[in-house]
Amino acid sequence: MGIRKISDLKPVFSGDNVVEWQSPAGTRFRYERDRCAVGQEIVPGGEVYDWYLLGKNDLSHAKRMVFRLINEDEF
Repeated sequence: MGIRKISDLKPVFSGDNVVEWQSPAGTRFRYERDRCAVGQEIVPGGEVYDWYLLGKNDLSHAKRMVFRLINEDEF
């Protein structure tokens, strides 16, 4: 099950340079400002991510990427 709109994305963790979200299926996504990338957790709880570089390094672009990844993965 995916999500219908970007505003449904609520962070489960938010720090100075890192924001994390969790999809309805339990997959964690991590935005790291220093990397200019969004990571999708490969193994739940494994802290190992596939990284996707962002065109622009800001939170709104990161949220769009996470939204897209959740809906591609879970629909």
